[in-house]
This record gives sequence, structure tokens and C-alpha cells, in this order.
Amino acid sequence: MPSFEHELLVRLFHNRPELAPEVLRDVLGAQLPEYTEAILGCPDVPQLRPVCYTADGVVQLRDGRTRLAVAVEVQLNKDDDKPYTWPVYVCALRARLKRPVRLLVVCPDEKTAEWARTPLVIEGDPDGMVLRPWVLGPSDIPVVEDPVQARSSPELSVLSAAAHGDNESVLKATQYALDAVPEDRTLIYNDFIASKLSSAARKTWEDLMATGTYEWQTDFARKHIAEGKAEGKAEDIITFLEARGLKVNAEQQKRIRDCTDLEVLSRWVQRAAKVSKAEDLFD
Repeated sequence: MPSFEHELLVRLFHNRPELAPEVLRDVLGAQLPEYTEAILGCPDVPQLRPVCYTADGVVQLRDGRTRLAVAVEVQLNKDDDKPYTWPVYVCALRARLKRPVRLLVVCPDEKTAEWARTPLVIEGDPDGMVLRPWVLGPSDIPVVEDPVQARSSPELSVLSAAAHGDNESVLKATQYALDAVPEDRTLIYNDFIASKLSSAARKTWEDLMATGTYEWQTDFARKHIAEGKAEGKAEDIITFLEARGLKVNAEQQKRIRDCTDLEVLSRWVQRAAKVSKAEDLFD
């Protein structure tokens, strides 16, 4: 089951495809072709045999036609299968689009990033075909302290806050950046950032958000429950699940809205950030 952290990092690139070339060009120093737009592509890379490999995301850089495709993979831990499946993503996309392909691997910790940077020798001979992933680890993520820069790239600012949250200037810039994204994304980004901060940095973050136009999602939920606003809390749960990209059918929505047990609602609040499908909320 994909974790909340994995799904959130994937969603950063889905919400703003321009983040992929921005990371490759401005952070990692990759040379990219000229293009006018970055769009999401189909992440499935089907084979002739009945097996379908799916990348976490595909971003196409276009200038009337696709100039380059970026296969985005979020990797939380070492996975011995990836050196075999990553080349499939790259080669299948290259064959389908008939354009160059880059592999971008996003790793939240340095140990995994170091592992992912290892060149993949395809032919068993170092002088043969080698795939070299472009890897974004915590040490690669820039310290975004300028509010204007943060606002122009909110998702990069979210990554910066998660990696450099002990820097109050980064948190202040990120607070400003969140004004540039829809409210449903803000709630999720808030929770993700808070989950990555130390206790002291998290307190700073909560204080900053309390002075702005948004309230921190988890405290907001607890406040509603404490006041007995079960109806409002039920709507928050549904909104949060849908903001994470999870489908909540009519029957599930009715069950959530009909619940008046504050302890149950409190439990569902905690699960809403972790489940991979809405029906798991009720287990």
C-alpha cells in the first residue's frame, strides 16, 4: 500500500508538471531542450506480454511536439527490483514517443538517494549500455527563502520546507507560497510539511499558519471535533480524501455524514491521511 508520503510526493509533480524540468535543469544541472509547456503524459508502459509497468509519473516537455519525456519515480527505500524495472520505463517510453527520455528519482532520505544514484549497467558490461538516473535527494533540494521564488514554485517550496524546516526563513517563504495553490492542496501540503519537521520547527510552522489565512489541517480537525461539529468534520474528511485523489462514492459519503460519534470521526481523521482507498477508512 503506497504511503501518504509517497503519494504526496507523486502528487507534487502531478499538480505542477513544470516541477520535473525545474528540478532537472535548475537543481540538478541537466541540459534540457527548449520547450514551451510541460504536460502530464500517460505513466503506463505496456509490453507485448500481459504485464504493465507503471511509473509514478510522466512529464512531457513540448514545443508543438514532445521534445523530451521525464519518467518520475518516488523512492522511499532501496528496492532491488527497481534496477530492472526502471530501464523498462525509459526504453518503453522512448519507443512509444520516439523521443529522448530522462529518469528522475525523488528520494526523501540520503541513504536511498545514494543507492539510486548507482549507474544501472544494462548489458552486464560497464562499457555497454548504462542508465544513469537523475536523483533528487534532501541535500540537492535548494533552500528556498525568497517568498517571490517560493510563490512562483509552491511545490518546490514544499520540498524545501520538508528538507530544511529548521530554517524559519524557509517556513515563512513556504507559508507565502501556499497562498498560490488551491485550498484543498494547502491542507495536504500543510500536513506533509508538519510530518517532516522537528518538534520545535513544527511549533514554528503551526504558529506561522495560525497568523495566515489557513489553519493547520490536523489542528483544524481536532478543533471541530472538540466543539462537537460532527457535520462539519464529516465534510472535512470527505474533502481531504478527495483532495488526495481518492474516490468517495455516494454510499461512503453518506456513511461519513451520518456518523455523529466524535470518537469515530477522530479515528477517521487520522486514517484519512494514510489509507490508499476510501473504503479502508472504515476498517
